[in-house]
Amino acid sequence: MKRILQVYILVLLAVTGGCGMNSEQGSGRVNQNSLPETRAFKDEFTREFMKSTEEAEDGFYTFESKTKGYTMLFPVNAEISTMDYEQIKSSYEALSYSEKVDKENISYFMTVNFEDSSDTDDIQINLGILSDVSGYGGDYKEYTSGEKTIYFGEKRNGEDGYYSYVAYINSDVSDKAVSLNYHSRCLDKGTSCELPGPGEKEKIKRIAESIEFK
Repeated sequence: MKRILQVYILVLLAVTGGCGMNSEQGSGRVNQNSLPETRAFKDEFTREFMKSTEEAEDGFYTFESKTKGYTMLFPVNAEISTMDYEQIKSSYEALSYSEKVDKENISYFMTVNFEDSSDTDDIQINLGILSDVSGYGGDYKEYTSGEKTIYFGEKRNGEDGYYSYVAYINSDVSDKAVSLNYHSRCLDKGTSCELPGPGEKEKIKRIAESIEFK
């Protein structure tokens, strides 16, 4: 549990300051001409996590964790930070990704933490950690989706100009869980910007609900 808290603190500080694809990776060769013209595939590190060059849904690829513990939807123009990535065998993974959405004049930053341990069932402690690092002080809406329970919250931080969503996704049939911590802000405060952006909440909820534990 101490390890989780340390990683969350580091992430908080950072915020404030195709099958064919798999075969190409396995051979150590990537045909650049065959890749989609999206940030997820233009970035060498990010595309290591993409399960296929085909979109799973409009605007999303399928992300596959290097722990092999889960998959989820991933925005086609987001990029995973190499600096924030951490993996401990098949039991733990931490990463962050970000994107600039010029047409909506916003940028966002998402942190994702995966854990496979008996600690994930202590819901109140894990929600407390998520609240502390995100600055979220409200209640969580609890609901089920498939074989998992989702705890979802949202917050507007007017002082810092951020809009935030937080979610804790806990497997009902294993010791696996994922937490999401999302922040968006206006790119140019001198230009019109709507926070949250159009469909932003639905997009984050869709990502949370798309998580499949393996």
